[in-house]
Amino acid sequence: MTLFCKLTPMRKLFYFLLVAGFVTAGLYFYPTGRTTAKETTQQGGFKRDPQQPLIDGLILLRAKDLVEAPVVDGFQWPCGAPNGAMIYDAQPFGSMNRKRNGHHTGRDLNGIGGQNTDLGLPVCAAARGLVVYSGEPSPEWGNVVVLAHRMPDGAIMQTLYAHMQQREAHVGQHVCRGQRIGSIGTAGGRYLAHLHFEAIPSLSMEAGMPGYHPDGTMNRIDPAELIRQHPAPAIPDPYLEIRRLRFLEAEQQRQTHSPS
Repeated sequence: MTLFCKLTPMRKLFYFLLVAGFVTAGLYFYPTGRTTAKETTQQGGFKRDPQQPLIDGLILLRAKDLVEAPVVDGFQWPCGAPNGAMIYDAQPFGSMNRKRNGHHTGRDLNGIGGQNTDLGLPVCAAARGLVVYSGEPSPEWGNVVVLAHRMPDGAIMQTLYAHMQQREAHVGQHVCRGQRIGSIGTAGGRYLAHLHFEAIPSLSMEAGMPGYHPDGTMNRIDPAELIRQHPAPAIPDPYLEIRRLRFLEAEQQRQTHSPS
């Protein structure tokens, strides 16, 4: 302390700024949550890779995600027929599973043939949305895709599709209602083939959160009720046709300007 007092004002200022820099750097890099993420996607002071597992907690969606989430024109069932035909609910939303000591946070959709008869069948987006997660949160979850949707009142809704055999959607992609995003799977052979389907009104990335909870269904809502309250029109998503026409236009421009 005595030595510090003998320093010139300029040296005191230099040492003060040096210490402040070390403190700021320590606060910036100190881990406030665990993640196995690779550093690809910026998330505030962190970097995350949505393709990688999420561990111990939630990650807020980026402002970019919230802005780009498209407004839905309604919701349909993600497998079977859009109106829910050719599937049955093997484990209803909120039902108590004694073996897993919790209430089910989604709906398990199975083909009416039972067993693995629906293995590999298409999983489609329940509504137009933005892909905010595509990865494997854990072996028990298997392949998971999460879409963010903007409701007509401006609120954000997410739909989660789990246990898939394959994922056919990447983070940042915009998908249309009814567009294929994967196929029905078994989470690597852990279950009979089915789709675990959730609806989540949340601003956080919640892939890998418990599929059962002892005190209820957490913040999940019944997907069947969401579809009942906001049914999709009985026509394909108009965005599909718009995107097709834009693709054709871009292809024609490419051919026009390409050297012969």
